[in-house]
Amino acid sequence: MRLTASLERGMAYDRRRYLRCSVQVGAGLSENIRPSVTVTVTDLSAGGCGIAADIELQPGARVWLRLQGLESVPARVTWSRDGRAGLCFDHPFHPAVVERFVSSPS
Repeated sequence: MRLTASLERGMAYDRRRYLRCSVQVGAGLSENIRPSVTVTVTDLSAGGCGIAADIELQPGARVWLRLQGLESVPARVTWSRDGRAGLCFDHPFHPAVVERFVSSPS
């Protein structure tokens, strides 16, 4: 067990369920009590994304992310710090949806 743990730390093992891809995609984000604001999606996976925003989000808050060409996606804020936040989608994207945004020019 110790060897496995050491190898995992040395290789920066990532236990995320979905592979994240680096992107720079503009999107809209709204909460129940706030109007939509513009954010930048900085990484994207089928299960969630990282965003950069000029608003403070509270972990656990329910939000809706609007990516170009898609309906608003319900999500929860998993973490928030220094103008960045992580979102977990209520329902994972199909891998083809992620690929669309990864392969599109910024």
